[in-house]
Amino acid sequence: MFEKTKIKEILNEFPDLSREMAERIYTSRLIGEKPEWVLHGGGNTSIKLTGPDLFGEDRDVIFVKGSGVDMAAIKADDFTGLDLASLKRLRQLPRLSDDEMDNQLRLSKLRADAPDPSVEALLHAFLPHRFIDHTHADAILAMTSRDEAESLIVSVLGDKVCVIPYEKSGLPLASAAVTAWEKNPEAEAIIVLHHGIFTFGEDAETAFQRMADYVARAEKWLAEQSPVELKWSAVIRNDSAIPRIAQIIRSTCAVTESPDHVNTLLVDIRDHDEIIEISLSWEVENICSSGVLTPDHVIRTKNRYVYIDYVPDDDEELTALITKRINAFKADYETYFKTFQEDPDKTMLDPKPRVFLVAGAGLFALGETRKAAKIAADIAEHTIITKFRAGMESYTPIDEAHIFDMEYWPLQLKKLKTKAPPPLQGKIGLVTGAAGAIGFGIADRLLAAGAAVVVSDIDETGLENVRRILADRYDKDRVAAIHFDVTREESVRSGMEKACLAFGGMDILVPNAGTAHVAKIEDLDFDKFQNVTNVNLMGTFNVIKAVIPVFKRQNTGGNIVVISTKNVFDPGAAFGAYSASKAGAHQMARIAALELAELGVRVNMINPDAVFGDEAVPSKLWEMIGPDRMKARGLDPEGLKAYYRQRNLLKITVTAEHVGNAVVFFATNQTPTTGAALPVDGGVPAAFPR
Repeated sequence: MFEKTKIKEILNEFPDLSREMAERIYTSRLIGEKPEWVLHGGGNTSIKLTGPDLFGEDRDVIFVKGSGVDMAAIKADDFTGLDLASLKRLRQLPRLSDDEMDNQLRLSKLRADAPDPSVEALLHAFLPHRFIDHTHADAILAMTSRDEAESLIVSVLGDKVCVIPYEKSGLPLASAAVTAWEKNPEAEAIIVLHHGIFTFGEDAETAFQRMADYVARAEKWLAEQSPVELKWSAVIRNDSAIPRIAQIIRSTCAVTESPDHVNTLLVDIRDHDEIIEISLSWEVENICSSGVLTPDHVIRTKNRYVYIDYVPDDDEELTALITKRINAFKADYETYFKTFQEDPDKTMLDPKPRVFLVAGAGLFALGETRKAAKIAADIAEHTIITKFRAGMESYTPIDEAHIFDMEYWPLQLKKLKTKAPPPLQGKIGLVTGAAGAIGFGIADRLLAAGAAVVVSDIDETGLENVRRILADRYDKDRVAAIHFDVTREESVRSGMEKACLAFGGMDILVPNAGTAHVAKIEDLDFDKFQNVTNVNLMGTFNVIKAVIPVFKRQNTGGNIVVISTKNVFDPGAAFGAYSASKAGAHQMARIAALELAELGVRVNMINPDAVFGDEAVPSKLWEMIGPDRMKARGLDPEGLKAYYRQRNLLKITVTAEHVGNAVVFFATNQTPTTGAALPVDGGVPAAFPR
């Protein structure tokens, strides 16, 4: 498992590093690659080194993993160097406030711009070992949550392990850990109940191999506890209900700040067989109500999960049931906050749940961002499975006072602090016809504004090209691609369901799929006309119709932005199929604006003109009609672009990004507007809306 060739690769990656630091990075990455050991910034590692300071004098330094850093991809700059002597002196203190500990850690930094060190930095400093590793391994946590946990741990892991009660990270935990080790200096590891395991050694390989060995022993014990395999999931799965459940959960957990702004969350869904089995087991309610495996997880998932034991077929009944369970959760949370709140100025966090387990349907986790939802789902999934495998007969929950301390600990909440959220954070968009220039530009601008986006097209090759470009440009987890045909009602219905499963629902629909055919009316073939109408008019109708039930279930408003055309107001000869079908879609959008206003859904139209695209994502429309237009005007491709640029009032090239910016304008509800048409054409007088 410990491959020395990998260390050479790291030294090539960071040529200025010492070999010991390269080893520290390597074993940290090995740990971070194992989700059953650490999840999303959990756990930490350190190394103690001696080197010259600014004045050439030797100085003892400890490098500790930065708080919240993902060890799977850790780099040299993700470790924070701290003056070791300064930190070790803190052991003399009987107590240390959170603010003062934070201050001392900042004062001890070698570089002011280094990340905040792990909250366990003092423990790493107090122990004398050069290399220290810490994980929240599932199997270790399962052992620490049992009756008679200490005797169980010693019997399974051996007598070279110190076991100490849970202590709050910082000075209390650091002092307890080093005191326990001093009483047993032959120990190779420290287990903190309800917290995790620390291993150590004088070299990186020793510390890591001890971690691997002790976790492996714990995993063997856990495997022996696992219940007999069940076979209910194939019989009692409720897959068809999953999109409805996700949409209603989003609705009931949304927060309305104003008529123009509703804070919505994204949903990450886990519905594999083991989760379904657990959702149908006798122990499931106890699993959901008995709390996190370690207090570190509470800021991501809260301490308890909501269990939904059945799924009514009727949307109103399902909404009422989920609302009832959420209200009960909120009441319990408010009582919990009042019970442990000592500072009257402390503000209660959002009291709504973040994790749901639904019988026969699976796990639903919510987050303000796609990343937050995924983190909550990963942690909840590991917690639920670990509890189930270990059995709940002798499970011992963590004291809620410890949970509260961690949930409201400022040093822990720092992990959640981000910059001001982008305007479409928490929103989900679907763009049809996304394999072409305009669809790509719209998806790009929605992603830039913070939305999660599903791109769709009938052209699978072009769609994958767009998905790949967007995934490389933005967070790949915020982009999904779904192939469906807008002209076929069943394909649209299935595609809308899959789109909602990607992120939990839908907030922004952009019907953009379109096609064209050049012919005068007398030469216009009926089948050609019908094909254009099917895509441009019926395609728009189909996707609008399919999204309405979603908007109804979510009850949080929404936006439909139909990509119309300047031809609605200024049609061209020999372009009747396109102009007439787009005019029909335009009128359909106006009717939708009338009908959907009562749901808080706004429907607007954008009328672009002459958007050509580029080599990476060309315009499919211009690929179809461009040759005819160039032939009629005796122009080459660049000449055609110049022609259209010169005919608008602003003499400007209209880009797909311009269209995308217009979509974002409507989607962010910056004005109370519905039923409007916005030209994005540089100013074509004949196309002025009237």
